Amino acid sequence: MRICSGSLMAMNDPSLALIEHALGRLRRNQTRRSLGKIAEQHPPAQVDLSLIPVLYAVEEGAEAGTEGVTVGLVAERIGLDPSRASRMVGSAIQAGYVERVASQTDGRRIQLRLTDAGAKLAEEAHKFRQAFLGQAIAHWSEHDRTELARLFSRFTEDLSKTDPC
Repeated sequence: MRICSGSLMAMNDPSLALIEHALGRLRRNQTRRSLGKIAEQHPPAQVDLSLIPVLYAVEEGAEAGTEGVTVGLVAERIGLDPSRASRMVGSAIQAGYVERVASQTDGRRIQLRLTDAGAKLAEEAHKFRQAFLGQAIAHWSEHDRTELARLFSRFTEDLSKTDPC
């Protein structure tokens, strides 16, 4: 087991265990419920819900200083190895949610973008997830909702900059 720098002190912090547990529950609950709601509106033959992470990764757009979204960037964003991400992107292309486009500066480079159908499905998924979250915190004050959004955004930004060890 590799120990990260500074983690010995962190392991004694009980708040980290609570955060880790809460994140696991959030992921499971949100995925199960939001994807279930989308499935209710689309027969399984019409939509492959496992492709939604690909749609979100493409929808996020290019990173600063880069020209476009590539399969490699999709792989990084959804935490998969490039070959698995390539297969998922291929499935999203076959389903009509994503299309390959040539780079404007280098025709040999292939970039990805959402089709209208992909953008529509991603938007539906966002709406369902936001509705789910909205129900969970509907009784919270505006201040508490704003503070959660601020702190959670800060947390996820810092998390994306952290070496996973």
